[in-house]
Amino acid sequence: MDIQAQKEIIIEQFKQVNDINLINAIKSMLDYAIKRDKDIYDIPDAHQQMVMERFAKVRKNPERLLDWDEAQNTM
Repeated sequence: MDIQAQKEIIIEQFKQVNDINLINAIKSMLDYAIKRDKDIYDIPDAHQQMVMERFAKVRKNPERLLDWDEAQNTM
């Protein structure tokens, strides 16, 4: 069974739940998962700025880029 089908089954089961403690527990797990995912992909501003500066350099001077095969041969 694929993930989408599993989600649909869980959503339908959740719609039938009336136990407030169970609902709160599920909500806590979902909140935790969202926060964890955000923390995993939270890129510091300094790193984002560094990447943007490198993109700007490449746009000004695209010749500075190396072909992958050439770069690989120099390693």
